[in-house]
Amino acid sequence: MVVIKETVPALREIYGKSFISDVEKMSDVIGFSIEKENDEFRVEFNPDRPDLFSFSLLKRSIDIYQGKKEWQPIRVGEGTSDFNIENDVRSLRPYAIGFHCKGPRIGDHYRELIDYQEKLHLSIGKDRSKVSIGIHDERYLKFPLKYSSRKSGETRFTTYDKTLTASALDILKKHPKGVEYAHLIPSKDLVPIIEDSEHRVLSMPPVVNGSTTVVSEDTSAFFIDITGTDMRALKDAFFLLSYYFNSLDFEITESNIEDIRKFLNMDGREISVSMNEIKRILGQEIGIDECVTLLQKMGYGVRVEKVRIVAVVPGNRIDVMGPVDVIEDVAKAFGYGNLELHMPDMDIIGAEAAGNQLASNIRNIMTGLGYQEIMTYVVTTQENYRLAEYKGAVHIRNPKSLEFSMVRDRLYLGVLDFLRLNKRRNLPQAVFELGEIIIDAEQQTNLCVARIGSRSAFSDMKQVLDAIMTRTSLGEYIIRPTDHENFVNGRTGEIITMGQCIGYVGEIHPETIEQFELKNPVAMIEMNLSAVSSLLR
Repeated sequence: MVVIKETVPALREIYGKSFISDVEKMSDVIGFSIEKENDEFRVEFNPDRPDLFSFSLLKRSIDIYQGKKEWQPIRVGEGTSDFNIENDVRSLRPYAIGFHCKGPRIGDHYRELIDYQEKLHLSIGKDRSKVSIGIHDERYLKFPLKYSSRKSGETRFTTYDKTLTASALDILKKHPKGVEYAHLIPSKDLVPIIEDSEHRVLSMPPVVNGSTTVVSEDTSAFFIDITGTDMRALKDAFFLLSYYFNSLDFEITESNIEDIRKFLNMDGREISVSMNEIKRILGQEIGIDECVTLLQKMGYGVRVEKVRIVAVVPGNRIDVMGPVDVIEDVAKAFGYGNLELHMPDMDIIGAEAAGNQLASNIRNIMTGLGYQEIMTYVVTTQENYRLAEYKGAVHIRNPKSLEFSMVRDRLYLGVLDFLRLNKRRNLPQAVFELGEIIIDAEQQTNLCVARIGSRSAFSDMKQVLDAIMTRTSLGEYIIRPTDHENFVNGRTGEIITMGQCIGYVGEIHPETIEQFELKNPVAMIEMNLSAVSSLLR
């Protein structure tokens, strides 16, 4: 989720006394959350609506919905090729575009602009890997600008915050932004650099800006550079920023004409929707004239072709991909509460899936044995794997948080972490988890049972296993001795039934127990319920 926030007095001063109540009404239409605490006003959006990630853009959307404005495509004035891209930088960060924005003093919107920039970095930019945005005060620029590769050890500049004047190589090693984003530059010897005609470094994308063109509340003329590895993401960033500046009455002028002209016609792309399709999806008939009005309120341009509506989509509505998205906006403007209710016409009778039946049975067995169900995350922390000295599972590239950086391929490590977090609770503790894991790109359901206490042992799990095998009709089974990571050799075995291994049972190794800061023995079962379910069919 994406949150924007500001004080209530500031919002009323900038956007008018009715703005807070207008936002509250609009939340019912679009579907976002609002929180008010003391004087702070917070709005929380789904990540798919970056066209609303600022109060200025939200105000524009409200004005269009209320009929005070109507959508018009962004007018991008013709400029000159004053932002040149050298071929030698293509191997580092291949795509770049630039444009100019001129208008009133940015003033009270300065912090909002910087916040919007960072929200675009995190959302469509994938933490700058796909897109990074440089915002410059044009008063300090000497055109033309050049985007090229430079030797990291020989290129010196001062960072935007003036905390470090050093070579690009040292900035990557010592500046906080350098340390955070150096991994996005594929070469150790070369870095991408934007410089002006006087060879002053304006930016080292996607890491950090220089100090020459720092913007302030007094800035009224901006130069925006957008660089990245995905041209579609650059297009999205261009339209989102253009609409933002347009909402503040800035004029937009292109810079490197050839690259921007490639996608300017995407502002106002057309999606055709039939009235029959609208009726089929919404479950009721809405008149064509009313549909036109509803879509105009949601910020579309609209024209009618017989029994079809052609929705003209603004360039910043990157969430709109096809007819269903257009119909969804018709429903939002109409009001979900105003749609007629219909019982679905179905020829079948629902029944619980076989896998769910087994899971329900397992829950009943485990709770009957006095075990408490827990739930841990499918996407988990690599710290658990490090503690267990286990190198499996799937690493997430560029995770937003180290707490959610691995897709688990077993349950027991998360259960051990749960026991660690609850180690101050009374012993013994007996818990179980039914959860999804991913192995070789295939999803399966596993059961993990754990008991920690001064006398927890293999025999405790053997009793649990007997109950499970008997009450799920699996019948006879054997435990075949085996070695398993993090378990005690000689007190661990594979669970074999009907000739198939369905899991393992044993005692956790003392070294692993110590790594998880536990001080008592732990006995565990981990079982593949997807395999069990197939055996019971």
